[in-house]
Amino acid sequence: MPELRQSSIAQHYHERTKYEPQTIAFKSRGLDWAKQPVPFKEYKIGSTFDLKPYIQNQPEAFTNNPQAQWWQRLSQLLFCSYGLTARMPSMGSAVYLRAAPSAGGLYPAEVYVVSRGTSLLPPGLYNYQCRSHSLMHFWDSDVWQALQEACLWHPALESTQLAIIITAVFYRSAWRYEDRAYRRIFLDTGHLLGNIELAGNITDYRPHLIGGFVDEAVNELLYIDSLQEGAIAVLPLADMLDIQQNLPTWRTALPSATETNYPKIPDGELLKYFHQATQIQPGTTGKLNLPEVKQEKSL
Repeated sequence: MPELRQSSIAQHYHERTKYEPQTIAFKSRGLDWAKQPVPFKEYKIGSTFDLKPYIQNQPEAFTNNPQAQWWQRLSQLLFCSYGLTARMPSMGSAVYLRAAPSAGGLYPAEVYVVSRGTSLLPPGLYNYQCRSHSLMHFWDSDVWQALQEACLWHPALESTQLAIIITAVFYRSAWRYEDRAYRRIFLDTGHLLGNIELAGNITDYRPHLIGGFVDEAVNELLYIDSLQEGAIAVLPLADMLDIQQNLPTWRTALPSATETNYPKIPDGELLKYFHQATQIQPGTTGKLNLPEVKQEKSL
């Protein structure tokens, strides 16, 4: 049975996973290289959209070709955010470095693109394949309304045509950092989100960060196993070249209750328990992501 505790689950996780001089050696362990995770996701079925022809930086190469210019912007956005930048030898398999840094070079994040349906990118779900710099179209039906519902009808999804979803594959980081990996995952995600923001600035996209969504609904939309992989952030991409998508900013997160009712959690289970305990639960509905009312003080 869960027990009522004085500290919140967030404080409990922090205390259990922080480094201290007297415990850091105890918490460290050797790595099992035979169980080293693969930092890439593969799909056996689907269609591929090759982005490599559009990665060059000279805009004049696509002058008078609006379609190629659109693909170039999307290609640069994804490459500058999480693209493959180098290959290094390792004790296990080779380490592929990416545009965003990652603790231990483990790269737990996955980048998905959701299309509402444009003249160039059909509606459906796409996974960014950084090794080949391509988009894998693994689901080809309209999922935009389901995304809006999962994001509690965030206004940024009303006018945009594309969205990025960032997920974390937990074991990629937990292989090395165990329960503490959740810290590393969000540190990595922060770097990736910063890259998307900067890349959007040079490709005329404006990402609108959404942190308040029904986790399980987004996971189901992406057809992922929520025990192995979980949605971390949703980012509608406003195309700044389309005046109808020049949208104001809105809130990025929703308030949550303090959770103090939790059981004793064994080592090795804390990461997954903490992630599940901090989710917005299924059944949550309504337009909770409406913009906050700002009151200006008269001078």
